[in-house]
Amino acid sequence: MSKIQLYQGDCLELMKQIPDKSIDMVLCDYDEKIKILYCEEKYTMRRIAEEIGKDHHFVKRRLKKMNIETTREGRSRKPITNETREKISEAKKRCIGFWKGKKMPKKSLYKNMKTHCKRDIELDFFEKFEDIERLKILNNILTRDRVSIHFDDKKYKDFIEKFYYDKRFIEQCKIYEETKNKYDKPSLDHIKPLSRGGSWELDNLQIVSWFENRAKCDLLEEEFSEMVKKYLLKERIEKAGVESAKP
Repeated sequence: MSKIQLYQGDCLELMKQIPDKSIDMVLCDYDEKIKILYCEEKYTMRRIAEEIGKDHHFVKRRLKKMNIETTREGRSRKPITNETREKISEAKKRCIGFWKGKKMPKKSLYKNMKTHCKRDIELDFFEKFEDIERLKILNNILTRDRVSIHFDDKKYKDFIEKFYYDKRFIEQCKIYEETKNKYDKPSLDHIKPLSRGGSWELDNLQIVSWFENRAKCDLLEEEFSEMVKKYLLKERIEKAGVESAKP
């Protein structure tokens, strides 16, 4: 009688260690492996199918037989290789967006605005404002997490209505539109800084350039103005005086 040798373990791993043409039979339990990969490792059905050398329909049937509920949430997907990323990138470069070279209808822009604001604001509210770009800037200011938590739906609408017509904001938008420089981008500033007892009330808010906001830091308006006069304007005046004194 020939010698019989039994192996116990993951057949896909063990078979790599066994010489070719030396196996008479492989007995494996797909269900147990599928159950572990799906319930514990959180693999997707397609990833499991690749592991066991079957298709995902087979995996789905086995899960159904074991009364295991199938869901897409929290699944561990196969990592994307660099080669795949490059293929996706190249494919995207060849794709032409539907709206490229076309002008999106204004109605669609307002609908996008309503969706982007992530609030229960009626579409009619946005349609009151003609300049969609100014509206976008104001909305973007309020969508940042550390800002949005201080605004409920009513305060959001009050903010839009207050600053959409604000002259300082309109002027800053024009500057930013011309330069597209991040230092000119409209930025939300507290007139009285939070660190010095300021609040999130609308009367304590103003929109200035990003550069002014960063430079002002936790200074009061009058303190910031004095600093500008003392260090910036003084230097310009002195420089101008030197230039005019040259022969």
